[in-house]
Amino acid sequence: MTMLWAQLRRIAPPRLPPRPPRPNRIFGAGSSRRAYGTEPNIPKEFLPPVPVLRPTLWALTATATIFLGCAAYDVHRDVRDLKRRGLLKNVREASYEDVEIAKHRGGHSSRRSSSRSSPSSPSKYYPPGQLGEVLAAYNDAEKVLLGFSALNISLLGAHYMALIQHFGHVPCFSPNYTLLTSMFGHTGLLHAGLNTFVLLQFAPQVAGEPRVFAGNGCHFAAFYLSAGILSSLGSQISSILPSRNYQYRRLVPHMGASGVISAFLAMWAALYPEASIGILFVPGSYSAQNFLLALVAFETCGLFFGIPLVKFAHGQHLAGLAIGWAYARYDGKKHVWRPSRKAAFAVMKRLHLV
Repeated sequence: MTMLWAQLRRIAPPRLPPRPPRPNRIFGAGSSRRAYGTEPNIPKEFLPPVPVLRPTLWALTATATIFLGCAAYDVHRDVRDLKRRGLLKNVREASYEDVEIAKHRGGHSSRRSSSRSSPSSPSKYYPPGQLGEVLAAYNDAEKVLLGFSALNISLLGAHYMALIQHFGHVPCFSPNYTLLTSMFGHTGLLHAGLNTFVLLQFAPQVAGEPRVFAGNGCHFAAFYLSAGILSSLGSQISSILPSRNYQYRRLVPHMGASGVISAFLAMWAALYPEASIGILFVPGSYSAQNFLLALVAFETCGLFFGIPLVKFAHGQHLAGLAIGWAYARYDGKKHVWRPSRKAAFAVMKRLHLV
């Protein structure tokens, strides 16, 4: 028995050295358990830098391009309709003011009508025809809104696949174009459902408002996309704040249309300050002006000091609120959209595109 034990010891693998103790935290020792909602204890010097100048220039360029592109398409449609109706004959000698005078003299075309009248002669059951009858009850801006809402829902599962790199914006690493595409990505059904629900509560009223969009789908699309880009830029810039609550958001992808929703909410509150608004699961109602002030205070507190168990994109929300309020308060239709149309008409006329 002794000889067998000695032989087994000779053929047995050598005993491995003891495994070194594994640190309980990323940096240093200590307990690995931390309170829910706290951030990892990573020194700031180890965090990658957040680019600011390059995304800002890209966002401003993209916003200007979107407004000019939508304005050019809108002018092209106006000129085409006026020529077809015989209200504008010589476009080569006409000015932009002549186009505006002819448009108002002839009245708004049917594509911008906000009437809810149903078609007089319904067609046979055929899906495209039925869809056309349904959409005929909406103006252009509301059709664009429904299209964007459908796009949000259709891209719901994009973050589960490799497409997250195209529909989620990480401030440190993502390319600039995700400032635009991230507004169409959502983290789950609840996120997409709540965003779409809130968007459809406020945006339709603003879409038909004569002081802003007046049912113009091109104007609505330009503002929607631009507000999404600029609010994402606000989230990008806010990630460089030195507060512990925000310095780690540079490593987390953000997605969703909450910045656009904030813009429409602030625009609605600026247009209807005395209107009443209710909050889901919260009793009572509040005036739109007071609700907007309370929301700004909440987002500001969350941005600079943090709110326990709340991980909202406060920088994105504040940027959207500022964009929507300023666009309605300082008449973006007059100072942004009309100059864009005028510049687009001048370029298209010089290039013989109208």
